[in-house]
Amino acid sequence: MILPNKYVSNSESLIGLSALILSVIGKKTIHLDKLWKMFEKKYINEKLNNPPTYQKFILTLNLMFMVGMIEYTEEGEIYNENIKSNSE
Repeated sequence: MILPNKYVSNSESLIGLSALILSVIGKKTIHLDKLWKMFEKKYINEKLNNPPTYQKFILTLNLMFMVGMIEYTEEGEIYNENIKSNSE
């Protein structure tokens, strides 16, 4: 489930979903609810055959935080840690 294989497609794996989430975050800081709505609008309603649930979306964000892909501000906004680190 974390990595894609012959039974789990890239868009269904947590690593694949994290890439999609990072593309939505981009260079901005964003609150969780707005991130979910933007993700829904960009991917769930149109492009994914088997869209993730909100629970899987949160699980992917947890993985992304644990491996250092994203970070949270004091206000609870999410940002791409790699872009933030490079711009400092």
